[in-house]
Amino acid sequence: MLKRFLMTAGLCVWVGLGVAAEQTKTATAHLLPQPAEMSPVRHGQTADLPEEVTALAQQYNTPLENLSVYIRDLSADAPMLEHNDKVPRNPASTMKLVTTWTALKLLGPAYTWKTEAWLRGELKDGVLNGDLVLKGYGDPYLTDEAFWQLLHDLQLKGLKDIRGNLVVDNSFFSIPEYDPADFDNEPTRVYNARPSALMFNFQASRFLFEADDSSGKVGVTPFPLIPGLQLENSMVLSKGRCSKAAYHPSFEQDGGSMRVRGVYSADCGKSFVLRVMSTPEEHVFNAFRDMWQSLGGVFSGGLQAGVVQDGDVLFHTHESRTLGEQIRFVNKWSNNVMARNMMLTSGAKFGGAPATLDKGRLAIASVLQEAGIDYTGMVVENGAGLSRHARLTARQLGELLEAAWRDPYMPEFMASMPLLGEDGTLAERFKGSDLRGRSHMKTGTLNDATSIAGYMLTRSGKRLVIVLQYNGGNAQGGGRRLHDDILKWAFEQ
Repeated sequence: MLKRFLMTAGLCVWVGLGVAAEQTKTATAHLLPQPAEMSPVRHGQTADLPEEVTALAQQYNTPLENLSVYIRDLSADAPMLEHNDKVPRNPASTMKLVTTWTALKLLGPAYTWKTEAWLRGELKDGVLNGDLVLKGYGDPYLTDEAFWQLLHDLQLKGLKDIRGNLVVDNSFFSIPEYDPADFDNEPTRVYNARPSALMFNFQASRFLFEADDSSGKVGVTPFPLIPGLQLENSMVLSKGRCSKAAYHPSFEQDGGSMRVRGVYSADCGKSFVLRVMSTPEEHVFNAFRDMWQSLGGVFSGGLQAGVVQDGDVLFHTHESRTLGEQIRFVNKWSNNVMARNMMLTSGAKFGGAPATLDKGRLAIASVLQEAGIDYTGMVVENGAGLSRHARLTARQLGELLEAAWRDPYMPEFMASMPLLGEDGTLAERFKGSDLRGRSHMKTGTLNDATSIAGYMLTRSGKRLVIVLQYNGGNAQGGGRRLHDDILKWAFEQ
């Protein structure tokens, strides 16, 4: 399969293949290797929208040329509604449906990620006279609990005192340098975290905020502790209920110093705020040091970035939660860095280690081609949808959802999406209406893009595939309201 695919869709075929005019040269570099024998994407409207939708578009000041719609009854021979469904648009986080479906098909729902602990030196009577090497293979969900279990198991196996350094092996991923400020100049926000083969807790440090009524101050403590960090706490304790405005601190980093400011209500008690403060290697090291010592272990060494070497001894292997479980966190809560790790893992499965972004894109193209989906003009930057360059048509995503419906892995895939009005990013949407609980759908949100895609069970019992996209100004106002009205219309079909 790999040889045949590379022959028909080589990496050299990047430009001039139906990419929308607004895409930049940077976007072109992320264009999927194009299918050799599929028809080009055609733009334009193929069917009229219902009159009520057209009227609402005028009311909301949302130009219909900015809207794409693809709705199909899964038991019908043709789509129910099509509008600009072949126009490549920025899909925002609905791109995660492409990434997670690719991972399901290539890896299988029972797939688990490994994290290995290797000994470099002699272990005797609980003392390692040498280094401990931790090698990651891309586990997207190595959280506090999982990392604690890994370290606890090392101690149960007899490792108590480490006299050398901690060596972090991230070599399973080979990715370019990544500036987390590039997207929106918010480098500490968790949604901008970079992927890593050994990734602790989504790369996020947890800051504990504590209101102290007696002193009138707000305590701020990072977990894990960050050596050398000069924390300037300018938080102001306020009165009143714990609203969003009273729980929205700002973080400003300048070299080794961090200023935290804002207001915090005494009613908020103790709460955590997540921010990315360190490199992936530093973050793993800080977590290891604190957690190892809290478990009673001894360690006073430093951090080294390296790789497993000949002569190192495999001491323990930790296995993650299954892929079938993890895609629920990706899609229900739209976790960007988890999606990025999954795309890279799929790339390693398809093209071998080390994982690269190009191999991840080839993996996606292979799954789409196998399903007979015309992916001409599709642009995949990182697999998460946090991108100015990503492009996907409503029809392409609709056909993926249709292919998934007919696949044995459909239950795992559908259950990974938020349930309308019930959980995830859709917990509050249509919560008080008859639509509640009737759809599994993934959302996508950027300043100038809103989208929603998935499966709906209508009032009459039809099962629909629905993909709605809107790119342009007023996306989060009129664009989203228009999507909601189309969902209401579809529910009554």
